[in-house]
Amino acid sequence: MKLLQYINDILADRKDLGLLIFRILIGLAFIWHGVPKLLSGPDGWTALGSMMGVLGIHIFPTFFGLLSGLTETFGGLFILLGLFYRPVALFLVGNLMMATSIELASGAPLLQVSRPFEEGVFYLGAVFAGPGRYSLDALLHGKVREDVRITA
Repeated sequence: MKLLQYINDILADRKDLGLLIFRILIGLAFIWHGVPKLLSGPDGWTALGSMMGVLGIHIFPTFFGLLSGLTETFGGLFILLGLFYRPVALFLVGNLMMATSIELASGAPLLQVSRPFEEGVFYLGAVFAGPGRYSLDALLHGKVREDVRITA
C-alpha cells in the first residue's frame, strides 16, 4: 500500500504534465488520421461524406467529408497546442459520435464501432479536464504560473 501511495503522491503533482502528454499524443494521432482525408481531394471527401447516407443524410457529402478532414487535421493540431482546446474538443466529440453512429448503422462489428466511440469519450473527458497549464490557452489567458511563464 505504501508503494501505491508513493506513486500517487508523485503523480498527483504532475497533472499538467499528464495533460500535456495526452494532448501531444492524441493530437498527433488525429493529425495522422486527418491529413490523408484532407489530401484525398473532392473525390475522397465525397466518399467520406457519403458514408452519412446510412443515417439518411444525403446532402452535401463533399462538404461533410471535407469538414471531417479539417476537423481531424486542424483539431488534432489545436489539441496538440492546447489552443481553443475546449471548443475544438467538442467538435471532435461531434465528429467521433457521427463516426460511431455510421459504424453502428452500417452493421460494423463491435470492435470496429468501439474505436470512434472510445476516442469520443476521451475528448469528452478532455472538455472537462481542460488543456492544462502547459498550453497556449493557459499562456494566452495568463494562467501560467510565474515560475513557468515564457518570457521574451
